[in-house]
Amino acid sequence: MNKIKNKPIPIYKTHKHYIQEQNAPQASVETSATALQHFEIHPRQACNSKVNIHRIDFYMIFIVTRGEGIHTFGLKEHYIKENMLGFIGPNMFSSWESVGDEQEGYFCTFSEDFFNIGRENKHFLNELPFFQLDGDAVLHLTDEQMRYYLSLFELMHWEYSNKNAYSDDVLRSQLQLLLHKAYAQYRVEECRCDKPNLPSIRLLKAFTALYQKDLKVIHEGRTVALKKMSEYARELGVSQNHLNDTVKAVTGKSAGQLIKSQLIKQATVCLKASTKSVSEIAYLLGYDDPSYFARYYKSQTGQSPSDLR
Repeated sequence: MNKIKNKPIPIYKTHKHYIQEQNAPQASVETSATALQHFEIHPRQACNSKVNIHRIDFYMIFIVTRGEGIHTFGLKEHYIKENMLGFIGPNMFSSWESVGDEQEGYFCTFSEDFFNIGRENKHFLNELPFFQLDGDAVLHLTDEQMRYYLSLFELMHWEYSNKNAYSDDVLRSQLQLLLHKAYAQYRVEECRCDKPNLPSIRLLKAFTALYQKDLKVIHEGRTVALKKMSEYARELGVSQNHLNDTVKAVTGKSAGQLIKSQLIKQATVCLKASTKSVSEIAYLLGYDDPSYFARYYKSQTGQSPSDLR
């Protein structure tokens, strides 16, 4: 991942940083991704060849029909090429560098408010593995799957380009269909590969969603305040022992170890990308003693925090 030492990591509030200036559609501040009910979709042909490390405060989905490049999502680097569907969530560190000049496909950006209008489950986006720090931000598509998802993007692009009073409802339905379909595909492929115990997986994902929500406050400059394991268990409606046994059976780690490993990953992201000092990062992660944090980090990674600066 790129290191930025002299500049803070920018938070982009609009898609325009991804598009070559001469081809960028004109968008006023009012239509930026911070607005309620925000949705935009554009072809990838005009995308910039390089976008330095940054965060966004909206959601993005893109489909690649032509072209290649290296896209960083959180701690993972993906080699992007045709027949891929990619996802970027708010506050996720990201960067992009194309390989070659030709880039084709679509990308759409939207706000959580736009997606959730009329939905009973307002937490669906947070439950998806695609938009999580250590999640699966890329789906590899077969030719048949590619045709299906591309048709959805083409329908959304047509609707967006020919908007009327009812277009937002149509676009929202198409977007929700795309994400539900992608999630269903992910779960089917996950089951084929691992044949997991589904109730255990559901509990693990619900637990993950809870502590990930607590961890995400660091991107707002607030100190992480993780709950006690008994509190997480109470919220999930299970005993602490059952939660711990289930998490360990699926992941090989106890519930506490899983959270600590995620803290280390968050620390690594911050140490590599943030301009804050090691002590400031330690405090944000909930460590009162920066020297203890430094020792613990080295015991888990083999590197001291200062090695990453």
